Amino acid sequence: MIDLHLHTHHSDGTWSPRELVEHAVKIGMKHIAITDHDTIEGVDEAIEAAGSRLEIIPAVEINTVYDDADGAGHDVHILGYFIDTQSKDLGAVLARQKAARAKHVHDCIELVVASGVKITASDVQACAGKGAVGKAHLAEAIVRAGGAQDVSEAYQKYMVRTSPFYAPRRSVAPLDAVKAIRAAGGIPSIAHPGKEQHVIPLIGSLAEQGLIGIEAYHRVHNLSLLRQYLRYANRHSMLVTGGSDCHGPYQQYQSMMGTISVPPEVLKILKKARSRA
Repeated sequence: MIDLHLHTHHSDGTWSPRELVEHAVKIGMKHIAITDHDTIEGVDEAIEAAGSRLEIIPAVEINTVYDDADGAGHDVHILGYFIDTQSKDLGAVLARQKAARAKHVHDCIELVVASGVKITASDVQACAGKGAVGKAHLAEAIVRAGGAQDVSEAYQKYMVRTSPFYAPRRSVAPLDAVKAIRAAGGIPSIAHPGKEQHVIPLIGSLAEQGLIGIEAYHRVHNLSLLRQYLRYANRHSMLVTGGSDCHGPYQQYQSMMGTISVPPEVLKILKKARSRA
């Protein structure tokens, strides 16, 4: 009944906000969050489409880059819940992200073309349709151009950091995202933290500067990792969040919405924290 991590075509999902809402109603969801990457453009449309049929939590997922002590860059995503979509501070950060995303896609296309695969910005946009262009659309354009057999292979050949064709992305730092979400009256939570060595120290540092939650319930977390983050959150008085990270149906894959069991207490505690913010 609860899914706090969903994407629309305003970032890298396949559904419009209205289509996402209709599916959520169809399968019996009661509380969902629209967490598009670096944009809040789909929130109002989803709220309008939902009416009184289910609750739409205004949210966002900000893609940040964390540079560790050795100078290695790590992708770190920060979720923000119950945000004021009119916040100037949040709007400024998202504007920076939009410009960085456009530059990154341009750089990626140049490197793909240099590798011998002929694609254009128009080809990538055609894969995105009306939505914002992202890595998923770039991967699909590469497949269509014959540069890879499928999207998974395209990612491995062109988008992992070890690839000779990888284009580094400029982005805000995790703390910038946390501060912007707090300034917008929202609750920041680190998304799908996983098990890389830099994660736990980073969570500790960000928690001292305003990070409130950890996305413990997520499809990339096995039971052991879920329990680890639940214990960590409990020890350090942090909230937990969770969701399917659904991007809608894509090629042979079906929608994952609602496939991660998020306990009702998670949302209740989140709302209490919101009222105290």
